[in-house]
Amino acid sequence: MRLFLILAICLLPTLVEAQTWPPSADKDYHNSIVEVMGNGYKGSGTVIGFIKDSEQNPEYYVGLIITASHVVYSQDTSMTIRFLNGCITNGGSVVRKNNYASDGFNDIAIIRALIPDSVVPMEISDGEPECGHQVELAGYGANNFRHWVADYAGTVNNNDGLVVFSWAIQGDSGGPIICNGKIVGVICFGTALKKYEDSNRYIVGPVYGSNVSRVKDMVKKYIEDEQA
Repeated sequence: MRLFLILAICLLPTLVEAQTWPPSADKDYHNSIVEVMGNGYKGSGTVIGFIKDSEQNPEYYVGLIITASHVVYSQDTSMTIRFLNGCITNGGSVVRKNNYASDGFNDIAIIRALIPDSVVPMEISDGEPECGHQVELAGYGANNFRHWVADYAGTVNNNDGLVVFSWAIQGDSGGPIICNGKIVGVICFGTALKKYEDSNRYIVGPVYGSNVSRVKDMVKKYIEDEQA
């Protein structure tokens, strides 16, 4: 842990001065990454599951979106979802919103929403990447969708949290941490480094995320409760 802290401190000046994110290659699964908005809050998320066909519109299905809890105002908030293809759906419902006050790596929420038929849910990985491997981050923190490569630095908090040596903008929260085209975590928080374009939002780094086990457990519990 001490070595990790030293490395993080050494990297912070580089992160602040970088001003650019090395982009990753365009992939079909990027279509599953969305912007979530509601009651003045907004962040990023990922379509992760098909629930059923829409009864109101045959061009949509009802699906699940994983995001960060702190980008959702409350469990009663009606959510608007913006997709990479330009589609927008309204009336999404927050079906799970974790309490993360005492555990930042518990910062996960699930939204149930209308999804265009063209959007294929992204798979959730069965495991985590090895320390030092490259991963991909994605989100709408820069107002438009972007995706970039970063170095995976391992786990913290008894393996419940992930650390990625990169930086993100407030608004990327809830976006996926991806390895080999599958979700290995959800972007949750970081240490504020500087303002983004003189706005009231901040660039943060390193990036901390909830790991794949917590994501899978949350989705599994939701499905079990729905089937009960």
